[in-house]
Amino acid sequence: MRDKDEKLKVYEFLYNRLPFSDTEKQEFKAMQRMEKLEARFEIELAKIKTHNMKIHWHTEILVDSDYEIVNVLIVTDYCYYLFVLHDLEGEYYINPFNILCHENHEAALDLNRSGRIYEMFREQLIDEGKFQRPIILKYVMMNSGFKMNGRQSELFLAAKNLPYYLKAIEHSAVIKKKNHHPASTKF
Repeated sequence: MRDKDEKLKVYEFLYNRLPFSDTEKQEFKAMQRMEKLEARFEIELAKIKTHNMKIHWHTEILVDSDYEIVNVLIVTDYCYYLFVLHDLEGEYYINPFNILCHENHEAALDLNRSGRIYEMFREQLIDEGKFQRPIILKYVMMNSGFKMNGRQSELFLAAKNLPYYLKAIEHSAVIKKKNHHPASTKF
C-alpha cells in the first residue's frame, strides 16, 4: 500500500558506499525513524476496510519557510484526516505559548504551526460545489511512553487509541448522505 520515500531509498543505497556529512547522517537517521513510524501506522491501517478511503503517504509542505511533514492523509467522502506521526517519550506539557515542552522545559513541538498546516491544506483541498469537507489534524504519539501533564489538547492521539480512531473513520466512510455527491480530490 505504501511506497518507501525515494530519498530514503537513495540514502540506503549510498550508505557505506560514500562518506556522509553529519547533516546527511542526521537526515538519514530521521528518515529511517519516520519510515518505522509509518510502517507501524500502516499495520493499524491494514486492520480496517479502506475501500471507501483514499490514502496518501508522506506529504511535505512548506509552512513559513520550514518544511512540515504530514505522514498520512486519509480522504473520505465526508472528511480529510491529516496525521503527523511522532515518537516522543517521557512527560510533556503545553506551555502558555502553545508549545509542547518536555518536562525539562525543552521545546519539542510548536502547536501554533498546526493552525498553519491546517490553513495550507484548507487552501489546497477545496471541494467543488456547496459541500466542503472538514479537515481534522492529529498528532499521533506512536510511543506508549508519551504522557501529557497539565492542560490537554485534542490535537494529540495516543497510539493506544489509534485503532479505535481508525475504526471510527472506517465506519464514517461508509455512511451515505441523502443527495450527497462526493467531490474529487485535488492536490
